[in-house]
Amino acid sequence: MISLLTGNLNTFGQTRVSGFVKDKNSGETLIGAYIFEENTNNATCTDNNGYFSIQVKQSNSLLITYVGYEKYTFHNPDKDTIVHILLNTSNKIEEVVVKSNRTLDNNIEQLSTQEINNIPSLGGKPDVLKTLQLIPGIQSQNEGSSLLLVRGGDPGQNLYLIDNVPIIYVNHLGGFTSVFNPDMINNIEIYKGGFPSEFGGKLSSIVNITQKEGNISKLKGNLSIGITDASFSVEGPLKFKNTSFILTGRKTLVDPLMILASSLSDGGDYIVSYGFHDINGKFTWKPDAKNSFYINIYEGDDYLNFWSNTKDDITNEKSRLLDIWGNWLISSRWNRVVSTKLYNTNILSYTRYRLKNKQTYSISGNNEKTDFKREYLSSVSDLAFQSKWNLKINNNWNLKYGLQSSYLLHIPNYSYQTNTSSQGVNERINSLESALYFENKVNIYNKIDARFGARLVNYFTKDFSNTAFEPRLSFNIKLHNKHSVNLTYMNVNQYAHLVFTAGDIMSNEVWIPAGKQIAPAKSNQYSIGWNSYFYDEMYEAKVSLYYKNMNNLSTYKEGYTSIMGDANWRSKVETDGSGIAKGVELFIKKNYGDYTGFLSYSFTNATRKFPNINQGVEYLFEYDRPHSGSISVSRIINNNLTFNAAWIYQTGLPYTPAIGRQYTPSTNFNEDGETYYFEAIIYGKRNSARMKDYHRLDIGVNYTTITKRGNKAIWSFSVYNIYNRHNPYYYYYNTDNSGELYNPATWNEYKSLALYQVSFFPLMPTFSYKVFFDGSSNKKRQKTPFKQKIINWLYYKN
Repeated sequence: MISLLTGNLNTFGQTRVSGFVKDKNSGETLIGAYIFEENTNNATCTDNNGYFSIQVKQSNSLLITYVGYEKYTFHNPDKDTIVHILLNTSNKIEEVVVKSNRTLDNNIEQLSTQEINNIPSLGGKPDVLKTLQLIPGIQSQNEGSSLLLVRGGDPGQNLYLIDNVPIIYVNHLGGFTSVFNPDMINNIEIYKGGFPSEFGGKLSSIVNITQKEGNISKLKGNLSIGITDASFSVEGPLKFKNTSFILTGRKTLVDPLMILASSLSDGGDYIVSYGFHDINGKFTWKPDAKNSFYINIYEGDDYLNFWSNTKDDITNEKSRLLDIWGNWLISSRWNRVVSTKLYNTNILSYTRYRLKNKQTYSISGNNEKTDFKREYLSSVSDLAFQSKWNLKINNNWNLKYGLQSSYLLHIPNYSYQTNTSSQGVNERINSLESALYFENKVNIYNKIDARFGARLVNYFTKDFSNTAFEPRLSFNIKLHNKHSVNLTYMNVNQYAHLVFTAGDIMSNEVWIPAGKQIAPAKSNQYSIGWNSYFYDEMYEAKVSLYYKNMNNLSTYKEGYTSIMGDANWRSKVETDGSGIAKGVELFIKKNYGDYTGFLSYSFTNATRKFPNINQGVEYLFEYDRPHSGSISVSRIINNNLTFNAAWIYQTGLPYTPAIGRQYTPSTNFNEDGETYYFEAIIYGKRNSARMKDYHRLDIGVNYTTITKRGNKAIWSFSVYNIYNRHNPYYYYYNTDNSGELYNPATWNEYKSLALYQVSFFPLMPTFSYKVFFDGSSNKKRQKTPFKQKIINWLYYKN
């Protein structure tokens, strides 16, 4: 099914066909649909907007294909045309032979919602970032963490985009789960290197998430509950013509349980509560075939609360601690088909992340009262505008260009405290980061796809400015229809550094801007790869080699884990660091058949070097894991039952070993006025030892059923770490296994010191239940009288 807009006749016997490919029932854009000109090698595919543009002979037809949908043939008119093609879903999965014209890129991986749902997860619900960690070259920070470490990079070197708008904080529960709701996601692209020129600002990766637009035909949605949270999703058309919406939300279930448990313990003197929530919405309006308008919103927070109230006959003591962290986003976007050759996107957005700590304390008695209050805030705000243009000059030459500008406000360290005359400095750092970019994509004799472009970036703040030219090169050389070699180079700059305390449930993620004392980070990355398809595209394979150098890195100085409340916070930041990461990656994927899945492996070596850390000597990166591998298998047993399994292996993390002990004089004295001595550990070379290797097996089963009301429902059962491997979360030294990091002995006693391991995630069975609803699924049922229900039950009439 199509709708048409036509333009002027092409005098050269060719016409240009542009437009969109969508699902006929829901109206969702189909990303990666292929459009082929019959009897030729001329082909293209839809982008993240479902848009395509192709020049064809006037007499030829076009074939449109997408896996899981019926093929569609479009008979080309004799004029330049803008079309809206609607595809019907198909129960039969057909593999289209001409699909082999597509090429793979070693630096890009794509995930669909179905692939995310096929991975067993710790909480019984799919997690986007944990699924990405199974891809070669991408690792987790620690067990259970959703933070991404890409090709030896830091967690703060990844750019996360929701419909091309950056989101700053992407985790809940200290990294235990990500903020992205799979119900909202249409497609995910992750770039590990070879960034297109339109992307920049982060050194290691781009995670580009395209959200759904909402069903245009009917109101539908779902409700889901698991062991950690409950969630909902609702979408459908609005009364205003050509409009749709989608809204999702999620909330933890443990908050009231923690309040109840803590209030019943220790006489109810204190109450503890933790929780998180997020809400995500999108509004779409398409007034005509050429224009589309979108509004996106996101808001999500984590919060940890502690209340205490103790009383006796004389005094009443109250205290309150609140930690809250998260971000919110609002954006508007206008997509416009200017002509059959030119496509334009304009985006205006505002994003804010903040980490806030608030403490209050009061004590009263004997007609006296003392109050104390302290507040801490760290935040970053980004007001941005983007204008992107895509010009299809001909079938062999595509030009992208545009501009991006962000007005940023950083508050790294605001603090306030009563009962003190000297208050912390409320430093507000304004900066402007702007970029112009262009990128040419040229096809040379149907053998070489060359992509070359650049970004011109300017960063300006008080007393500091920087202008950088960032070249980008990519060559994809076809050795055969199903074999190609990919070569890339990129240069990128990052103008904000992330410093954080690892393993802390309360986010200590603090963003600090570049300036006079803290230079912007820089990186160069080179990669080469081989890509191939086998057995009618049942299998695809990639092998990649990469080398990345990073300069002007920043981290905490040794002995510091926070800048909270320090007006001279820059003195706690170690700068002028460098890093090198190099590795080999292997990825084999089975696309269809009784069993589907993938195998991934990567070998990585990542190092760091700072002037005042490890005596200026290069050392292994804290999260260096030389060997990482995973195997994921999915099996559709029948229409109602699917089985999934994932096995993960990683080399153990490095740690700094103890090589001796010594007595050290204290600045305090004992009761007799004598010098007090305590024992201190002597450490060896930084990160020169390794923890035990990490591995585990997760399995999951999804069972689809129909409720009594005629609604589709899915039960998901999973077992995390099925063979109960005790993987180390961290090591610590002590004279016993009390769990404390170190319990020093005094001068008059001696106890042997040992190395102990802490593990957090044993075998853990989990489940979730998800029920779907739409206007056609509910059955009209007559209400059965109570008396008849009793008779039915007594005589087994049900």
